[in-house]
Amino acid sequence: MKIIEHKILTQFSPAIVQFIRIDPEDISKTLLEILKDLMDLSWLSKFDQEFEQKAFRSRANKTIDDIKEKFDKCVNDDISKDAGEYVVSELARETMVSKLKYLDVPLAELLGKKRSGNPGFDFHSQNEITDTVIFGEAKYIADRTAYGSALKQILDFIDSAKDIEDLPELNTFCSRTALERVSDGKKGFSAAFSAKNTSTEKIINNITKRGEFQSLLQYEELILVAVNL
Repeated sequence: MKIIEHKILTQFSPAIVQFIRIDPEDISKTLLEILKDLMDLSWLSKFDQEFEQKAFRSRANKTIDDIKEKFDKCVNDDISKDAGEYVVSELARETMVSKLKYLDVPLAELLGKKRSGNPGFDFHSQNEITDTVIFGEAKYIADRTAYGSALKQILDFIDSAKDIEDLPELNTFCSRTALERVSDGKKGFSAAFSAKNTSTEKIINNITKRGEFQSLLQYEELILVAVNL
């Protein structure tokens, strides 16, 4: 993948608002790289107890098998909805780690039990300078830019306290201070979405006019990640 744009939208201070645009480049190669990263289970060493490592390894392996099956169905760069959302999630998560130097937390579905429907946020990280946990939601829509769906889903999840429900799984990775700040309402969010040929300027203008975006400015941080899919 290639990060082609990174903008800090200072006009929305005190909230930290950033816009990042990613080009996955060669889709087939990107899918293989994502699978390779997901199969690296070195993060299991963070769990002290052997029974915890075994439990999370079992969860992670089932998820990896499911993702691999979805990726195998992608032919000639034709990305399905399920595969597309994994690509958007993982590229956004990797970008926060590599570009922003935020905490490396495994993709949410590797940590949680596989459930039907949409159980919670797709990815997480932490700004270690400000002790702010980032809750990320990814959306892929084949025929249009998907920021509207991502922003709406974030607000729906906040209303149903999905961020609070995610805290037990994050306890091993995020700092105690950051987790306590979440329960006090001090947290951040990332909306990651597929973007077609729409210009960055138009995407930012459209997003910042939306009521969902304005509602999220009450929080510490908002990271917008457009993935060219």
